[in-house]
Amino acid sequence: MNVNTILNYVDLRGDLLTTQFPYNEIDALIFSELAYVNLDQIIEPLHQPPLWLVYQKYVQRNQSLSDQELQKIQIPSHELFEKMASAPRYQNIRILDYVNDVNKELVKQFSALALLLEDGRIVIAFRGTDDSLIGWHEDFLMLCEKTVPAQESSVHFVEHIAKLSIPSSLLVDLKNPFIDASLWQRFKKHFQYQKRRPLWLVGHSKGGNLAIYAACFCQTNAQKRIFQVDNFDGPGFHDEILKSSAYRQMLPYIHSYIPHYSFFGIVLGHEENYTVVKSHETGMMQHNAFSWQLQAHHFEVDELSYESVQFAIKVILFLEKLSLEEKHQFVEAMFSLFDRLNIYNFSDLSHISYKHIMSAIKEITLLKPKTRNMLLEVLHMLWLEAKKIKKG
Repeated sequence: MNVNTILNYVDLRGDLLTTQFPYNEIDALIFSELAYVNLDQIIEPLHQPPLWLVYQKYVQRNQSLSDQELQKIQIPSHELFEKMASAPRYQNIRILDYVNDVNKELVKQFSALALLLEDGRIVIAFRGTDDSLIGWHEDFLMLCEKTVPAQESSVHFVEHIAKLSIPSSLLVDLKNPFIDASLWQRFKKHFQYQKRRPLWLVGHSKGGNLAIYAACFCQTNAQKRIFQVDNFDGPGFHDEILKSSAYRQMLPYIHSYIPHYSFFGIVLGHEENYTVVKSHETGMMQHNAFSWQLQAHHFEVDELSYESVQFAIKVILFLEKLSLEEKHQFVEAMFSLFDRLNIYNFSDLSHISYKHIMSAIKEITLLKPKTRNMLLEVLHMLWLEAKKIKKG
């Protein structure tokens, strides 16, 4: 079976400049996945290096890392970064800023990347949930709280990037075919972009939620510059946010993409337009966007699975019956259980028996029977999915 993914796309389309083949939804996903790359100790403020140079520094930094540290960064986005660095379509994109803030006490995992495209627009890509429990913990807290710490950080990052001074000369912009085919339009956009460069917000998983949240609640002067928000299988919001004027105002600019089997991408509220994408994986593994299938210019479309919708509805209906305190008890019970079982990431679930999980849950005596049963059901689903990964 011939399957095209974003890695194939960079191979096949990476030699096409945007003057020949404009950026599209697939590029938005590629930028979202690039945000997963660890650029700690590489990006210096105000330097704005091109992507190819950042990759060189990335390789140099990695040479000093231990095998254990290297293993942590050998993710699919690592290969994507390598391909982008040698592709004419991406290699001259400049990196404006990068932040990576993980705070276990605040249950916060926030990372974002700001890119300056050759046409003068800015992409802000938010990192999603990784394989760590800090990331998963924050995702589950989204089911309980109106806002989480990473959402507040996303607003601050957008406002920070919107205020950046990015100098460019009139002569250089007039010669830049990426800005516009028309010389007159290049002239106009040069002066427009001095203060109001267009903003494109993207993100996968939790990163998609952060992109939407930041777009809705950043300051007006930054918000007016946002022309597109792309959410790739990120969770939605509580009714209070969905009904807010801030969300309603940004709604026409938001588009979500979810795989055939989606959980986090359909849980909580969504009112934006969406596209269902075909994946070559099964179950919750379809959340991995490197499994999403592409056509020449767009994603290969699919229909949402009945199973994922039923499970999401079950979780939502269960949570609606709980008080805020009970919701917190449910989430905290799950992650204290992970600690007790020495489960530090999703794949660790595949190394223990389901009987062991059940025994540990029975030891949590403070939970009401309905909460314990729901916890058992959620963990059973996660355990089954982890087993699928192990077999794969």
